[in-house]
Order: sequence, then structure tokens, then C-alpha cells
Amino acid sequence: MSFFRWLCSALVLLALTCFAVLPVTAQVNSTPIPEDDYWELVQSSRETVSHLKTLPDEQVTQELADLALRWESVSTVEAGGRVTPVDSGYLVQLLRADPPDLEKIDGFLSVLQDARTAHPKQVFSTAELTPLHDILSRPEFAWPEQAPNPVNEWFQKLWDAINLWLDKIFGGGAITIPVNMTWMTIIAAALLAAVLFFAFRTLVVDFMKEAQIKGGDDGESKPLTSETAFEKAQSLSRGGDYRSAVRYLYLSSLLLMDERGVLRYDRSKTNREYLRSVSNSPEFAKPLEEVIEVFDNVWYGYHSLEEDTFKHYSDRVQELKDKRS
Repeated sequence: MSFFRWLCSALVLLALTCFAVLPVTAQVNSTPIPEDDYWELVQSSRETVSHLKTLPDEQVTQELADLALRWESVSTVEAGGRVTPVDSGYLVQLLRADPPDLEKIDGFLSVLQDARTAHPKQVFSTAELTPLHDILSRPEFAWPEQAPNPVNEWFQKLWDAINLWLDKIFGGGAITIPVNMTWMTIIAAALLAAVLFFAFRTLVVDFMKEAQIKGGDDGESKPLTSETAFEKAQSLSRGGDYRSAVRYLYLSSLLLMDERGVLRYDRSKTNREYLRSVSNSPEFAKPLEEVIEVFDNVWYGYHSLEEDTFKHYSDRVQELKDKRS
């Protein structure tokens, strides 16, 4: 397997691993706690923090670490039959700070309790909300409906397709990736995008390569292979066209090593890049270096080539054909 294919496979596995880990992490703390339990945790946390003010630093750190684990598990609260998401990240950060600021932690918990006390308890009836509906129906509040964004719609469809694809792989609805991505989701998405980019580039290069190596200057439509290029070179040499024959021998060498997986034929690459790609294979590097040197001198330098020199050049290409990767 070539290095490029190995890299793509590694990126696919890494991206799928990141995607697979995310839902598991999200499901660990997905069970909502009742509202009363939430406020009891706030109160007990304040009492614990108040008690810690008289304890040694080592014990304070351990107690706060245990408290941070409890708050880290709180992600949703059930109240009145509805589940509400809560973000305990800031409090967990305070609890794990080094050194800890007990006054700041207690102040934050106090603000939570004050917010609960100040929260309105009154529930308005439908009749009491009628004036509000009348106000909102006035022209100054009648905002025109925003046209759908085709880019957002396309992105959402793409995301749904990715979720469906992952669900087919893992089954059971275990994989569901939300659009509001965390940093790990962003990394996984970037890896998946890289895989798709390289896969697309590979397809384009393959199509271009196939179009570029079909036939020769005589307009033949038969796909060019290392063997047909070698035969074309011998035919041209018998007619005295050594310059074109050298070109076909050069192409035969590159196509041969592409067919054997030693390098990847790509007309956008330079000859030096080809040589670097086989530098770890001395048995191919030395003959290919001589092939490229002669080709550069004849094709780009317009140096003349005699029959004996061409035969030696052809022998070097034959030497490449006789080697095994």
C-alpha cells in the first residue's frame, strides 16, 4: 500500500474514532437531575466551601476536587416536566483552580441562590397575555420573514447525511453528532474534510492522468502503458526520431514504476520530485536518475542523440523493467 493510501486510511480511522468517542462522552452525564436536587447541591456546596475555610490546603484541594466531579455530572435539570440544559463549566473551573479561591466560589453559589429567589413565580393565563399579542401584532413588530439561507440548508443536509452514514456503520442510533460542535467535533470534522479533500484530489489526478497518457502525438486513443510506451519508443528509434523515442522511454519508466506502486505518476510533479520519491529504493533510484538525466538533456536541452547512446538509454529502461519492487 502506498504512503498516500496509508495516510488516507489513518485519517479516516482517526476521524471516525473522534466521532465515536464524542457521543459516548456526551451520554455519560445526560441523565437530568430534579430541580430540588439541583438546589440542594447548591446549598450543600456552599456549606462544604464554608467548612473548608478552616482545613489544611491538602484537604481543601481534595474536597474541592470531589465537589468538582459532582458538578461536572450536572448537565441537565428537570423542572415542571421540562428538561433544561445547564452549564456548570465555570463553577467546575473555580473548584479546580490552583490555588482555590473559596470566597469566589462561595460568591458564585450565592448568586445562584439569589437568582432562584428573584425568579418570578407567577404564571400568566391566556387572557392576561392577550394585550401582549395585540402589541406584538403592530406593524413596527411585524418583521419580514427571513428567507432561508441555502448555504445553511446545504450544511444541515450534509451534516444529516454524515450522521446517517455513521449510524449505518455503528447501528442502533449510537452516533448522533450535534451541529453545535465542541472542540473535539471540530477536530474530527477537519480530519474528515481532509480525507474528503485528498480523496477528491486523488480522483481528479487519476482522471487527469488517464487523459494525459492516452495515446501519443499520432492521435491514437489506446491508453498508454509502460509496455506500449516502450514499444512506441522502439518504433520511433527505428525511424530515426530519437528525440521522441527518448520521451516515450522516459514515460515508460515512470508508468512502469507507477504500475508497480513505487511512485505515483503525476504530470504536475518535477523530475526531482520523482527522484525523491524513490530515494529509499536504491535499486530504482540509480537507473531512474540516469533515465531522467538523458531525457532532460535531449528533450529540454535539445542535445543530439546517436543510435549507440539511445541503445544504452533503452538498456537502462529495460533494467528498470527487469527489477522487482
